[in-house]
Amino acid sequence: MAGALASLVLAEIAERHAFFERWFNGLGAEDALATSLARFDPAFRRVDPAGRETDVAALEASLASRRGACAAAPLSITVEDVAVLWQGEGAVLAGYVELQRAAGSPEPHRRRSTALFIRPPGGDAPLWRHVQETLIHTGEA
Repeated sequence: MAGALASLVLAEIAERHAFFERWFNGLGAEDALATSLARFDPAFRRVDPAGRETDVAALEASLASRRGACAAAPLSITVEDVAVLWQGEGAVLAGYVELQRAAGSPEPHRRRSTALFIRPPGGDAPLWRHVQETLIHTGEA
């Protein structure tokens, strides 16, 4: 069962970043935000590259205010080097590199992230529980 959860986590990472790209570019339905936020555990925490910690309410507020923010210069968001770093009963720790490139930008912004996912009681789909992001400076891998 842990292997099945790991596969769901890898798919979730790709889908959530595809949602972020659509959202920031003003694409997709308005109600897609609620559907996307349902993928986050109520106790979710994110540590951004500057070391600031935010919760799911802050994530919701940030996303709600930024729909279409990149429509004039579309943003591309991709993930690479996605891997399961650890898995246990009902939890998976994954790592990936996120690349964000604004239209016309010569270099993408890169972040190395680790994300902890949990399977809620009685649920099959993994929920985001914690994300730690670190900037990767040009020339670093």
